[in-house]
Amino acid sequence: MNYNHLTINERCCIFQFKQSGMSIRQIAKALKRNASTISREIKRNSTEFGSRGRFKRYLPKAAQVKSEERREKCHRSNNEYSLEVKEYIMGKLLDHWSPEQIAHRECEYNLPSTSTIYRMIHRDDLKRVKMENLRRKGRFKRPAETRGKFNAGPSIKKRPKSVYKRKELGHWEADTVESGRIDH
Repeated sequence: MNYNHLTINERCCIFQFKQSGMSIRQIAKALKRNASTISREIKRNSTEFGSRGRFKRYLPKAAQVKSEERREKCHRSNNEYSLEVKEYIMGKLLDHWSPEQIAHRECEYNLPSTSTIYRMIHRDDLKRVKMENLRRKGRFKRPAETRGKFNAGPSIKKRPKSVYKRKELGHWEADTVESGRIDH
């Protein structure tokens, strides 16, 4: 996907065009942007005013600040987590908690995401925890299906050759199956 973020100049133009009464489609055409981009920009970056935030107004400088703050949050942070946080995560992992359970738990610490916890394990940041310590070590393998399969002994092809001569008692075949149907 190839796209360009809105600049402060474009945000100022949006403000001016909106003040002059232009529609979102007209603003989009003037800026050579998609109408949905302009609409989303106005909705996401408008500032609330008045008592209990009843009124919203689009201001370019405030919109730029909001956009930059969101952009900072979307990237992976390179900050190192404190020793307390690492000890907390390590303790929970050794108690057989999954990284998903740890990441989504309400806690007094600022806990990392699930993928960050996995990354910490792979980088060996959590010294005593290895991937083998996790609850599931691999994909779940369902047991093989056994319904409808019979194992009544060796195959008929592996019978001794003396059976075909039918000289011994018990080597004669007979129909011994009795029907479950009763005729009245």
